[in-house]
Amino acid sequence: MNKSNKRALPVLLILTVILTTVLSACSTGGKASSGTEDGKVEIQFWNSFAGDSSKPLEAAIAKYNESQDKIFVKVLSNQDPQKQLTAISGGNPPDLVLTQWNNIGPWSAAGAVKPLKEFIDKDGFDTAQIIPAALDRMKVKDDIYGFPISMSMANKLFYNKQALEAAGLTAPPETLEQMMDYAKKLTIKDDKGNITQMGFIPDYPWIDNVFWPIIFNGSWDDGNGKLTANQPANVKSIEYQARFYQEFGQEGIDKFKSGMGKMETPQDPILTGKLGMMIGWENWYVDNRGEGKEIGVAPFPYPEAQPELKNAGMVSPIAMFIPAKAKYQDEAWEVMKYLLSEDVQIDYSIEYGSIPVLLKALDNPKLTENEKTKPLWDYYESAKSPNLKGFPNSIYINEYLQALNEETEKALKGQQSAQQAMDIVVEKMQPVADKNK
Repeated sequence: MNKSNKRALPVLLILTVILTTVLSACSTGGKASSGTEDGKVEIQFWNSFAGDSSKPLEAAIAKYNESQDKIFVKVLSNQDPQKQLTAISGGNPPDLVLTQWNNIGPWSAAGAVKPLKEFIDKDGFDTAQIIPAALDRMKVKDDIYGFPISMSMANKLFYNKQALEAAGLTAPPETLEQMMDYAKKLTIKDDKGNITQMGFIPDYPWIDNVFWPIIFNGSWDDGNGKLTANQPANVKSIEYQARFYQEFGQEGIDKFKSGMGKMETPQDPILTGKLGMMIGWENWYVDNRGEGKEIGVAPFPYPEAQPELKNAGMVSPIAMFIPAKAKYQDEAWEVMKYLLSEDVQIDYSIEYGSIPVLLKALDNPKLTENEKTKPLWDYYESAKSPNLKGFPNSIYINEYLQALNEETEKALKGQQSAQQAMDIVVEKMQPVADKNK
């Protein structure tokens, strides 16, 4: 299993995606897809993985190449979004591309990504077999422009077991109201009033303007072009986060954060116990979770008045798509279908340490009874939850996320109310959405 705590997430939505500004850019001049000496059609499959991260994909493609005698797939790794964009915008693109899901919106709107409807209809491909929240991230205006190969998911609470035990807390919190109480009990100050241990920091390790609204059943548009970031659920999600700063003080929290240690270092606060609880992604702290380990895992708390929101969480898939100008689109589609078959999804999940996007794979004993994947067992079950969501894809996705981030930060700092923050976002972004209906 790939046990890196930081993978190209999820991660996520805070990453800046290269926007399409000049889609007439020249191609990279790479070798075009072609035929091989034994008569196979050779296609190129680009991905942005580097180093060992590319090995699970390369292994899957090696098996595909051996399984049939019509197509040979050449994998080219370490192709970042800028290289991908330049290639798919020019006259010599690869035939299949693996990228972060939030590139799909801007690139498809610019005409660089092939809609998949004709392939889906031709083969009667059942899209219902894909986890809905992951598939929805591949859609722009209800058209499917790609498929996920895997997904990351945040719907767990990680907690330091010793910190909870020392505070007399025998089980993790179940509701958001309980989590606030736990945070108070877990927060410790020295005789000078300085915070030396913090129970929970809502915007650690970053401001998450997608996860929190999902926990409150929020949304960002109504599906018809009207933006809804200022609806009550979204506002409540920011108000809840702001309470931590109101309770413990902006200055005190900032000072504590500056010296509490960084993720993935010996001073990592969730490992040392300086931080009692945090949002948990499936690929974080894999070696530190479970029996006899520092970190406990529990479902992320839900609003006490809304128990129907149990097991809510956000997903962030890795997308694969066919460039609109690709030479061998039919062959690329065959490879895409292969990567969505159950055995391949299972093997890929085991080797990459990710969550499969095929619903039936989530119950396969090769995953659910495999000691190698034990840190993910809870996530496999949670991936079936109807309360999983993600941010809607669009041509203006990155501009929208940036606006949310900027205004949410101001609200958390007490510079404006949560309602004011989200009203500003909608006022700024609705004209952009109207232009792109």
